[in-house]
Amino acid sequence: MDEILASANLGNGRSIHVAPLSRQTIIDAEAQHLGFGGYFLFEVRSDGAGGGIEVLGKVASLEAAFRLIDIWEGRPLAA
Repeated sequence: MDEILASANLGNGRSIHVAPLSRQTIIDAEAQHLGFGGYFLFEVRSDGAGGGIEVLGKVASLEAAFRLIDIWEGRPLAA
């Protein structure tokens, strides 16, 4: 998680992020079916109800990752 592109605090010890993940982190999260390259959407829980990382999905491209960030931040679609 050296290159987190975006984060949002969800409250209650939970946050969501877009970033590349290391091979071992992907394996530990049991998400190797998504492959090992690219950018991932994942939740981090530190609320005591499981902890760790849950990979929610893989972002289709770097451009899609930046668009997701724009959506989080409420920016309009660029013309």
